Amino acid sequence: MAVRKSKEQKFQVKGELDELRKKCVKALNSGGFKKIENNSFLNQLTAKYSKSTVVGSIEIALVENANGVEINVKTTANSDNIFALFSSPNDKIMNAFSSNLG
Repeated sequence: MAVRKSKEQKFQVKGELDELRKKCVKALNSGGFKKIENNSFLNQLTAKYSKSTVVGSIEIALVENANGVEINVKTTANSDNIFALFSSPNDKIMNAFSSNLG
């Protein structure tokens, strides 16, 4: 059984909830994520990430507040391989999403 670790990060973004949900879906597609599920009722997105050295998933929750929208991102990745010793698999998954969000 694979050893999995998680990492969480929060972003505060100005904008409207529906617009940011669409941007998040686009960022997931651009980042190479698969099996993207968009639950507009709960304002949550989930997706799988699988590259040659990184296997994991991402969960995104959008929360509207007075300052805009808070994006809560949680990544979970396998960390029991040799490649995880050199760079964090969770960081790679997080970067695949956040670098395409802009």
